[in-house]
Amino acid sequence: MPSVDITGMARVIVGLVVVLVLIALLMVALRRMGGVGGSANGQMRVLGALSVGQREKVVLVKVGSTQLLVGVAPGRVQTLHVLDEPLEGLEAEATRAAPDMQGSPFAERLRRMMQQHHHEKK
Repeated sequence: MPSVDITGMARVIVGLVVVLVLIALLMVALRRMGGVGGSANGQMRVLGALSVGQREKVVLVKVGSTQLLVGVAPGRVQTLHVLDEPLEGLEAEATRAAPDMQGSPFAERLRRMMQQHHHEKK
């Protein structure tokens, strides 16, 4: 029966731990820089969000030059509307304001659009 070299095993284990720590650090760095799970080279961006329930949101997403209104709920994402004409001025505001703020420009525009749509139905 061959003998086990304890120092050799310790070196292998330490080496594996060092490699795993380096991989974890690289993943964290890539996420912060936007490399992993980023914004598809700037082609996809969340312009605003509005909570419409405890766990439900309406989110305005820009994909290329198209803006989509998306409903997000636990376990489900659904396109609600594709805007014919993009809402202007939201990209600069989206970088300044937190998307979940009730007083955000997106939230105000969405409320106005919903009110107009509601009045048109009557």
